[in-house]
Amino acid sequence: MSNTNDPVKDDKKRIVNIAIDLILKLGGLFIIIFLCYKIVQPFVSILLWSFIIAIILFPLFEIVNGLFRDRKKLAALAITLIGLAVLVIPSIWLVNQLVDGVKYIAEMVPDGELRIPPPTESVADWPLIGQWLYDNWLQASDNLSESLKGFMPQISNFGEKLLGALANTGMGILQFAISILLAGIFLVYFKTASRSGLAVFQKFAGDRGEEFMNISLHTIRNVATGVLGVAIIQTTLMGLGLIIADIPLAAVWIIILLIMTIAQIPAIIFNIPLIIYLFAFRDPLPASLWSVYFIAMGLIDNILKPLIMGRDSDVPMLVIFFGAIGGFIAFGFMGLFLGAIILSLAYKLYVTWING
Repeated sequence: MSNTNDPVKDDKKRIVNIAIDLILKLGGLFIIIFLCYKIVQPFVSILLWSFIIAIILFPLFEIVNGLFRDRKKLAALAITLIGLAVLVIPSIWLVNQLVDGVKYIAEMVPDGELRIPPPTESVADWPLIGQWLYDNWLQASDNLSESLKGFMPQISNFGEKLLGALANTGMGILQFAISILLAGIFLVYFKTASRSGLAVFQKFAGDRGEEFMNISLHTIRNVATGVLGVAIIQTTLMGLGLIIADIPLAAVWIIILLIMTIAQIPAIIFNIPLIIYLFAFRDPLPASLWSVYFIAMGLIDNILKPLIMGRDSDVPMLVIFFGAIGGFIAFGFMGLFLGAIILSLAYKLYVTWING
């Protein structure tokens, strides 16, 4: 009796062995990736923002490096120290004021003490809307707590979430400081990292790897300078006005303004209640002058964006909006910046891939 092998059985056995081998290899790979992710998870947002800062600052780094006669570490140190000074000095005041403001609001929300300050009698003398605004404002001031009594659990829940997000601003600023330090290190090895990045893009996109990498760098710099940069400039100018004009809870309004401007919500919307407040509680002359200032600063983004971005901005406003808000919810204060950039980058790469 012959011991000839059955070719069909041998093929099936070989296929099963290959499948088992593949499953084990993929399983091992996924386990390694999962463990690596768990290890770096606490630092993901910091590392991402460090890479983004390094990408944004690299053109400046090359200029400074030239001035320092190709001493990369010294150039990176100079940029890092300047970046930390620009971030830390204003942040000390902002965090202190924000803590006080959050404490004040936190004491009001759970106790149901939400109230609107009553209007001055001069509001009734305003033309057209004065008497109507005075009557409704006074009624809201007298009856707000009673009117909202049934909604206080929902308001308290929302208020706690909002206050938690605002309270994370201090941690977000600390993460920014760490990111700037890491970005300084990345700048020293930027060209080496660029070659590694190009190799990764070529693995994923083949011959179009370099194209995708260039689009990525361009999009990051474009969104960072044209969207985030304009938002920071506009918020800074309006924030200085809020501080000098002695507007209550100025630090809280500055953070809200920053969220609005990054999310592409027109700052002029914020100015409407602000101007009403100024005319209701300040003398006519300073109220008029401050109103002109805040209106001008609310519209300044229409001038800055074309100057900084030119005609290169083809990322829809909705993408930036969802990126900023989603990033803020997912990663806190730092996610406000990360979300806008990452979603814009994903959109640009998707469009390039589809059109290619």
